[in-house]
Amino acid sequence: IDVLRGGAKRLAGLPPEVLERVAVLACERTHEEAGGDPLEAADREAELADWLEQHGVPDAWELAGDLSTNGLDAGWTARIAEAAGEERLAQVLPWVAAGATAGGLVAELSDSLRRVSELVGAIKAYSYMDQAPEQELDVHDGLESTLTMLAHKLKRSSTTVRRDYDRALPRITAAGGELNQVWTNLIDNAIAAAGEGGRVTVATAREDGRLKVTIGDDGPGIDPGDRDRIFDPFFTTKPVGEGTGLGLDVAYRIVTRTHHGEIKVRSEPGDTRFEVLLPAP
Repeated sequence: IDVLRGGAKRLAGLPPEVLERVAVLACERTHEEAGGDPLEAADREAELADWLEQHGVPDAWELAGDLSTNGLDAGWTARIAEAAGEERLAQVLPWVAAGATAGGLVAELSDSLRRVSELVGAIKAYSYMDQAPEQELDVHDGLESTLTMLAHKLKRSSTTVRRDYDRALPRITAAGGELNQVWTNLIDNAIAAAGEGGRVTVATAREDGRLKVTIGDDGPGIDPGDRDRIFDPFFTTKPVGEGTGLGLDVAYRIVTRTHHGEIKVRSEPGDTRFEVLLPAP
C-alpha cells in the first residue's frame, strides 16, 4: 500500500499520454500466470534482474521477483522503457509491481471467500441443518455435498472422480443427514482403496423399481475371505490406527434399518463397487 501511495505521487508528474501508455501495458500483462518449469521461471527472473541493473533501476533483484511473479519479463520492461522513457523506469516499475501484487492478492482473497462460501453451503446441505429428520430429497445433492466435504482428500491423493448420474431419478423421502453419513463412509473408503492417482466412480440408476447408488474404485479389491465380514462391527482391513471398523457397520444399519434398503458389495482387482438400493416412488 505504501509503495502504491508513493508511486502514485511520483506518477502524478508524468505526462498524461505516458501514464496512458504505461497503464495499457500494465493491464495487458499483469495477473498472468508465470507458470512453466521452476528453473525456467528462475532464469526469466534472473534475466529481468540483469536488464533492470543494466538500466540503472534501484533494487533490481527485489523488483524483478515482484514483476516476474506477475508474468512480466525483460521484453515487457523494454516496452515500458520505450513508452515511458528509460529515465522514468525507477518511477514507473515499482508502482506497476505493487499494483500487480495487490491485484493478485485481491484475486486470491476473492477466490478464498468463494471457496469458503461454497464449503459453508456444502456443510449446510450435508447436515440438512434446520430441517426435519426426514426430507424429500434428490440423492445427487447429498452425493455432491459429500464430494465437496472430501475434496481435500481427493486433492491430496490426486484421485479423480467419475460421475455417472441418472438425473431423471425421482426424489425420495429419507433422512438426508444419515444418508450423507453412508456416502461419506463409502466414498472415503473408495478414495483410500483407489490410492495415489486412482479413480472413484459415483453412479446412480434405477434397478427393479428401486433407486441405486454405486460407489466404486479401481483399487486392488477386497480379499474374498473378508467380504462376508465387511459389514461387521469393528472389522477393518485398514492398518492399525487408520480405521475403527465402524464406518461400514454404520452405513449398513442406516441403509437397512432406517431406510429399509439394501447394501451390497462386488469386488475384484481393479473394480470394487458398493451398491446401495433404496425404496423409490
